[in-house]
Amino acid sequence: MLILGIDSTAVTASVAIAEIEDSVKTYSLFTVKNRLTHSENLMPMIKQAVELYGLKIADLSLIAVSAGPGSFTGVRIGVSTVKGLAFTSDGKIPCAAVSTLEALAENLSHQSGIICPIMDARRQQFYNAMFRYNKRLCEDRLISANELMEELDKLDENITLCGDGADLFASIYNLKTTSNIKVSSVLTKDQNALSVAICGYRALQENKLISAKELKPIYLRASQAEREKSGLE
Repeated sequence: MLILGIDSTAVTASVAIAEIEDSVKTYSLFTVKNRLTHSENLMPMIKQAVELYGLKIADLSLIAVSAGPGSFTGVRIGVSTVKGLAFTSDGKIPCAAVSTLEALAENLSHQSGIICPIMDARRQQFYNAMFRYNKRLCEDRLISANELMEELDKLDENITLCGDGADLFASIYNLKTTSNIKVSSVLTKDQNALSVAICGYRALQENKLISAKELKPIYLRASQAEREKSGLE
């Protein structure tokens, strides 16, 4: 089956088309990290990916999108884009709302030890979850830097950090001198739409697909504007 994967939840924008039947057979991947906004980058990337495969949107079996957590604007752009694409085919293309953190962990799914995706949520807070070989060890959560470090200190095994908050978190605690905690390489640290597509295929196997109408962003906290309106810090 042909799956379109999309991620615009952080600075990196990524689009992939993957042919998956139990494993990835073929794929095309476009990832950019530049000064253009996701609203400028995303549709041209999707158009190029689809055309290189000689496809039309209607030929897709599934659209998988990182639905959050992440940048509020980026998450909204990704989800809105997928809704628009699915509705152009009369809403017949099923969708998968993929956790951004699960997709980040998929980048390192064959690595031993604990995979710890971290996304910067500002104010020394992070969006985080932990995985081991694609198996969740906790749910997606908003956690303070100190709370997360306390948890990691208790773990007696290798831990790999990934995501746009990995370097920041490592710098706060000077983790370069820590033997069992490391930051993943640049090739596996950032969002990757191929991993989103793979997670979308997993959602299909687990009967977790939804319609475009049901697709919604995943936020772990209120936006800055909402917090200010309600008087929250």
